[in-house]
Amino acid sequence: MDELPGLNLDFSKSPTVWKFLQDDSFVRGIKGPVGSGKSYACAAEIMLRAVKQPPSPRDGIRYSRFAVVRNSYPMLRTTTIKTWQELFPENVWGPMHWSPPITHHIKLPTRGEAHGIDCEIIFLALDQPKDVRKLLSLELTGAWVNEARELPKSISIDGLSHRVGRYPVAADAGGGWRGIWLDTNAMDSDHYWHRLAEGGEAPGGSYAYKFFSQPPGVLEVDADELPADPEFNGFTHSAGKWWMTNPSAENLNNLPDGYYNQLVGAKSIDWIRCYAEGKYVYVQEGKPIIPEYDDELMATDVAYDPALPLQIGLDFGLTPAAVFGQRTPRGQWRVVHELVTFDMGLERFGHLLKTEIETLFHGANVMIWGDPAGQQRDQIYETTAFDHLRSIGLMARPAATNDWKTRREATAAPMIRFIDKKPGFLIDKKCQRLRKSLSGGYHFSRVSMGSGQERYRDVPNKNQHSHVGDAVQYLLLGGGEHRHMTKRPGSMMRQAMAPLDFSVF
Repeated sequence: MDELPGLNLDFSKSPTVWKFLQDDSFVRGIKGPVGSGKSYACAAEIMLRAVKQPPSPRDGIRYSRFAVVRNSYPMLRTTTIKTWQELFPENVWGPMHWSPPITHHIKLPTRGEAHGIDCEIIFLALDQPKDVRKLLSLELTGAWVNEARELPKSISIDGLSHRVGRYPVAADAGGGWRGIWLDTNAMDSDHYWHRLAEGGEAPGGSYAYKFFSQPPGVLEVDADELPADPEFNGFTHSAGKWWMTNPSAENLNNLPDGYYNQLVGAKSIDWIRCYAEGKYVYVQEGKPIIPEYDDELMATDVAYDPALPLQIGLDFGLTPAAVFGQRTPRGQWRVVHELVTFDMGLERFGHLLKTEIETLFHGANVMIWGDPAGQQRDQIYETTAFDHLRSIGLMARPAATNDWKTRREATAAPMIRFIDKKPGFLIDKKCQRLRKSLSGGYHFSRVSMGSGQERYRDVPNKNQHSHVGDAVQYLLLGGGEHRHMTKRPGSMMRQAMAPLDFSVF
């Protein structure tokens, strides 16, 4: 490409990636195993699109502006930006601006018949409700969502779709291509990606969504088909099965010899299915927030008891969630229902919650407990989450604290006691999202390995499982499980308010 001398952006040896890059759909997603080159290709796509922008009639420069989005700031800096700098190092493409928001403004002068390029790249972490406001003022050409499985559709597609195609302005030849592209490792089959890519929910027409799946990195091999001395002939035994590198895997020419054979060693079957094969599967990652939870022991058939009060824990924010439970006189908690959303603001969620209560639990004595952050007044709408719920007839109260350590201990407390030979915490089997959250979906991320010990982050990882996990914590906090930890003799119990800039919508 004449506009980018010395930069090789040829992906023709990776057929799936090549088709993905050649496609002009408004929303494009690519899913594949680790090491398949998808993130590298998505980073390169920024410059591939920048050089295709129409030149401005004013000065002949091709103007563009892109957002690069990740779920958290640590992952943005250590993973996404690292990939970007490998392709576009500062010593060649100019310095990055490291004060938030992190930006890289690439300017290439006009050379002969090659038009100049003015391309601005803005790196954003969108892991908190307040962070979504970062999108409101953006005027973008396009956006790349890195590891899209970690973000709800409300951010990764819906929130960005309103911001792309707004730059450059008409005077600078605006109106060229705009769109969103996403990359990800495999995810659960109940993820929005699966519904769009495999469930026939992807829209068509002028603003079509299109999804691409790369070949597996490894193939399972039947034991009868193995040669003598399989370990010395390129086969690896792990999780009770034999594996070989898929000769059709993409990006093998850029990977070390034996990359996938080494990758699958000592891994669980679900991990291999997800990260090496690229199949839809749930994988427990990191260290569970509530290791006391035992799904085999605590998940059962749980019936609602009209004689007991119905208590509901709420988590606000981008993906509101509610957990419905009851506490018996002897102190056993029974979770009877869950309401988990992924693409819904508080206004719609509040009405859905009210309908759910009236339909499934008509006549119940209801107590609702929510995240104390919901007491913060929204700067735009000048109301709080609790005010909004009260306006539709739901009398919700803030839990005593949103300190995650206190919440964790309050949730674990009933799980370690037995009442009438049964655990002090039971959950209905139909509450699949909460079960998945408690089983490790909500977790501490692993950060490093050293001295034979695993190390994890100090705070829980925010992901699609954390919202329902927080909701059950507020349920048990509101129901009184925290009192023995927060009440001191001669002192009043104090409420902690989160320093969050909470948005009602």
